[in-house]
Amino acid sequence: MLDAVNVQFHNLPSQLTPLIGREQERQAVCTLLRRPGVRLVTLTGTGGVGKTRLSLQVATDLLDDFCDGVCFIQLAPVSDPELVVATITRTLGIKEVGERSLLDLLTSYLQDKHLLLLPDNFEQVLPAAPQLSNLLAACPHVKVLVTSRAVLHVHGEHEYPVPPLALPDLSHLPESETISQYASVALFLERARAARPNFTMTAVNSRTIAEICVRLDGLPLAIELAGARINLLPPQALLTRLEHRLDVLTSGPQDVPARQQTLRNMLAWSYDLLDAAEQRLFRRLSIFVGGCTLEAVEGLYQALGEMPAYVLDGVSSLIDKSLLRQTDQEGEEPRLVMLETIREYGLECLTATGEMEITRQAHAAHYLSLAEEAELELGGPQQASRLEQLEREHDNLRAALQWTLEQGENQQSTGDGWEMALRLCAALEQFWIIRGHYSEGRIFLERGLVVREGVEAVVQARALATAARLALNQSDADLDFRTQGTTQM
Repeated sequence: MLDAVNVQFHNLPSQLTPLIGREQERQAVCTLLRRPGVRLVTLTGTGGVGKTRLSLQVATDLLDDFCDGVCFIQLAPVSDPELVVATITRTLGIKEVGERSLLDLLTSYLQDKHLLLLPDNFEQVLPAAPQLSNLLAACPHVKVLVTSRAVLHVHGEHEYPVPPLALPDLSHLPESETISQYASVALFLERARAARPNFTMTAVNSRTIAEICVRLDGLPLAIELAGARINLLPPQALLTRLEHRLDVLTSGPQDVPARQQTLRNMLAWSYDLLDAAEQRLFRRLSIFVGGCTLEAVEGLYQALGEMPAYVLDGVSSLIDKSLLRQTDQEGEEPRLVMLETIREYGLECLTATGEMEITRQAHAAHYLSLAEEAELELGGPQQASRLEQLEREHDNLRAALQWTLEQGENQQSTGDGWEMALRLCAALEQFWIIRGHYSEGRIFLERGLVVREGVEAVVQARALATAARLALNQSDADLDFRTQGTTQM
């Protein structure tokens, strides 16, 4: 006879604040778990996106569906996959008997139960995932709702990616009363009022509050930490300081795990779970602005003198682990995108490892190559697709130009920086003219043409010609590049 303590109807922790938004997600996950053929659902998403909070609400909604109860299993303190079964049995109140294995005891206990298990924070014990599959195979009436930053990759798994909270469109902002209906804004207001009860959203500060939520990517944890800062910083001051959000979004509640008390701790938790190659890829991906293609990542590795063979598997792994997203747009190649909050942490890591400059150089080299290849086809049948490609990479091209110019200026001399900058400007001439980016092109050229010493004459000539044509397109016949302290052509 199995010696076990009967599990309570549920052990779900009481929530002190309401769940804001998530109506669609709640309904979708409940519907999934009510389907007879669905036994294992994994809520995935980046840290701080609200997976645990959503799972607890879903479990509450489903209490009447499981006559033997719902059991929440906290795995955050567990780092050894071998201890997962022990943690589940302990949470259920099952006592060890004789020489029977814990898995055997757990299986015997659950075999006839109609019960929902909620293992939370499974990402750090992923090798234990097959044990969940074995348990489900032996216990036909048990279902499992997992929260994890990484997909489990086991048979029967149904992944449900938890998205950030809904954000307002900054280019078409409605009235302040309507803005407050967006879940991200509503959460910010709730946390702000908890910190400062008389805080209100007005016609004056509503846009700033919307910008704060957008700047924080709709991540609930980041928004909660930002809202708590309202007791010290008014919205505009807070928005300004979010240029360095990892330094501002600290001092979270003391009754939550340390990883949830600051935004940096939350990101460090995910980063530390990566192996060395994944960490290196994660750092390098942060150099891209506005996302990139898989081909661009491979080009970056080649520019660094490394074989790009690892990139495909590495990117897939980071997508699985919710640190990278893939966006598909009809007629365009998929793009790999990092939330800006995650990207900022990646840039910090890139700096800390001393890899920033070499990675920026490789990034610039790749986009110089891309621009020069595109230039050759801008007068042919591929012109439209090449222009679209350059437009999608506009932010990366700007970043490459900015870095090459900074290199030349910091060296206070000639060198590769100046030459790369002028080559890139010349390659982008038709793109700038066709798409009407005249002023932008001229600003970059004015910086790059200040110094010409040591730059090949043909590169100088092409850059000057580009500057002249951009000026003529703006009906500016007074083109003048000053060359103080420089060598003339």
